[in-house]
Amino acid sequence: MPGVCGKEVWRVSLHGGHSSGYCDHAADPLANMLDAAVSGGMAVFGVTEHCPRVEPERLYDEERALGWTVETLDRFFGEYAAELDRLIPEYAGRLEVLKGFEAEMVPEDRYVALTREWRERLGFDYIVGSVHYVAGHIIDYTPGRFARAVEASGGPEGVCVAYFQNVATMVLALRPEVVGHFDLIRRCFPDETVVSAPAVRRAAREALAAVREAETILDVNTGGYRKGLGRPYPAPWMVEEARDMGIPMCFGDDSHGVAQVGAGIDEARGYLLAHGVREITRLRRGRAGLNRETVPLE
Repeated sequence: MPGVCGKEVWRVSLHGGHSSGYCDHAADPLANMLDAAVSGGMAVFGVTEHCPRVEPERLYDEERALGWTVETLDRFFGEYAAELDRLIPEYAGRLEVLKGFEAEMVPEDRYVALTREWRERLGFDYIVGSVHYVAGHIIDYTPGRFARAVEASGGPEGVCVAYFQNVATMVLALRPEVVGHFDLIRRCFPDETVVSAPAVRRAAREALAAVREAETILDVNTGGYRKGLGRPYPAPWMVEEARDMGIPMCFGDDSHGVAQVGAGIDEARGYLLAHGVREITRLRRGRAGLNRETVPLE
């Protein structure tokens, strides 16, 4: 279904746009990412750079090699917000750009206060709430770090249960507009035996119930294609449960380079349609902040 300027109204990403000026594992500058969104026919493109980690022990090895510190990350985050403020008007009429960031659940004792302070001080439109840490250990960085999370959680099934418990806790504490890559832990277990265990499915259902309670949009994240899953996050049964629970969904390309902007959205649209989802919920900028808008996939 075409929208303004002939763009398909469902060609939307609410999670992505990570750029090389502010993220060590991104490939291209922010303006290039927005140009790619225009070229790709995106109707709405939410830019959600990672929030800064405030504890030195959570710096990545690559960041340390670059000489970055937690102060560097904090400075970059402010510069990111300022650059986005400058760029958004430049794309008016070509692309609706939303100003967001991806929040983390660390440090556990103050991530809520930090997230709220960043949002208010830097004037962000919205938040993507994501979980990358279990038992204080990052799960999607190196096998060694993930092994620590597994050990601290009592084994493979335990780390999966703890992951979904963290998602539920984070969603209810932050009430983010979007919950990112709901079943990210799945990429750590390619054969899916562990993530299909009854206890894990129960924890995932409880996390979905939290998403519904928080009235949060479920990120249909096309990064799953790039990670070899053959589909986006979340898994088919989770999409169907979310559908039946009335949980809104929207696409996120989780892009970290221009080649990834909009990648997989056509396939993800087919994925949703195949599982009985006929619409997505996107965010639009209004006079008093962001508004939700439901648009058809057909």
